[in-house]
Amino acid sequence: MKKILIATSLFACAVFAADGATLYKKCATCHGINGEKQALGKSKVIKDLSKAEFINAMKGYKAGTYGGPMKGLMKGQVASLSDADIEALANHIAK
Repeated sequence: MKKILIATSLFACAVFAADGATLYKKCATCHGINGEKQALGKSKVIKDLSKAEFINAMKGYKAGTYGGPMKGLMKGQVASLSDADIEALANHIAK
């Protein structure tokens, strides 16, 4: 019974794991297909950020503690992202 429960939990995690490519689709409009654009001519180019810098920025935007001119806009964009979503986005951008 314990093995079945563990297997079911692992399967559920795999099924519900965040997909960075899917999540990134809403980002691509402003940041470009490969993160190569300055969003609205004001942001950093996100493909140039390290994974740690990207995660720090996303968590900071979410908390309202990070950002310059794009702070208000980005807070709304990342509000619904979980830590797993942010990690998945960071992994996608790092590719």
